[in-house]
Amino acid sequence: MSDLNAVARVWISAIAALVYVYTVVSRLPKNLPRLIATLPIVYLFLLLPWQISSVPLRGGIAFCLAWMSNFKLLLFCFDSGPLPLHRHSLRRFVAFAALPVDAKQSDSRQVHPHPENDRRPLLSRTLPRFALAGALIAPSLKACASDFAQRHSATVLPVLYTLVLFCNLEVLLVASAVPARLLLAVELQPQVDQPYRATSLADFWGRRWNLAVPTILRPAVYCPARWAWSRLVGSSAARLAAMLTAFLVSGLMHELMLYYLILEPPTWEWAAFFVLHGFLASGELWIKSVVGFPDLPRLVSLLLTMAVLYVTAAWLFYPPMMRASFHVIFATELWSAMDGLPSSLLQLITNGFVGYVTHI
Repeated sequence: MSDLNAVARVWISAIAALVYVYTVVSRLPKNLPRLIATLPIVYLFLLLPWQISSVPLRGGIAFCLAWMSNFKLLLFCFDSGPLPLHRHSLRRFVAFAALPVDAKQSDSRQVHPHPENDRRPLLSRTLPRFALAGALIAPSLKACASDFAQRHSATVLPVLYTLVLFCNLEVLLVASAVPARLLLAVELQPQVDQPYRATSLADFWGRRWNLAVPTILRPAVYCPARWAWSRLVGSSAARLAAMLTAFLVSGLMHELMLYYLILEPPTWEWAAFFVLHGFLASGELWIKSVVGFPDLPRLVSLLLTMAVLYVTAAWLFYPPMMRASFHVIFATELWSAMDGLPSSLLQLITNGFVGYVTHI
């Protein structure tokens, strides 16, 4: 209960801060005046996740506020990013600033949406995914703690961590998207688009996996970096250099997210993981555009992409979490939370979901 109270206080504080940005900061001239007025909110959003003791909740709120919201607010200071599109609606401004979601362009300017026409298709698409991902988390965590997984940790744990990571991301993104979609009645940009079908690293990171991140990194890092690099190395090389810069910033922000999760000094393995992928992704583009290497068959490209992702993740991405026994921490908190719920409430939730799905 204390964590739920802390979560409520954090979101009340965040909403109040965003109302201040909407009512006060938005009236200031863009650039430096807005930046000066917004920096205290950026600092506040870096601090708010520390009010949460639960590791999964702290990580989710850190992603929403310390990363996504802060980047959106900094872009808003320069009249860029997604928030200027919602300057005429407080409800939309706060929702799109606080949550890792974005409206489709056709709907971001929509004046009179029709919520009743759009709610049912959204729920029928997202709730089954949400339920499936949530149902897989517990058995995946149990498998991580099994004797077999511990004896073969180098090979088995990365596979299980992949499943846990995917399910947790799905739960977080759906939990953010459904309230925004129902309250605002706008069509949202997809957040994950079949990442297992990626045929290149650029395709995986830029168009399929956790799309909230590339959506905000593109205007916040890639475009300014490409403009700056083009003055130094020319337009063609600037594209590759800007991509590397975006991956570097992503790596640093992932290190910050990891610190929120495990509370240990950074080892920079996550930053190295994303910098490595930046070199690999930019190398793919260079080979295709400059060297003119022919496209591989789709199945071959898909298998190579998945192999590179898995090998590099097992080498650099998962070890910090495995050393911190993240699965043990997560499982302990999950069992504690489930024990705190009355069995009648769990049965009610299950029956309600099953009844909804059967009537879709």
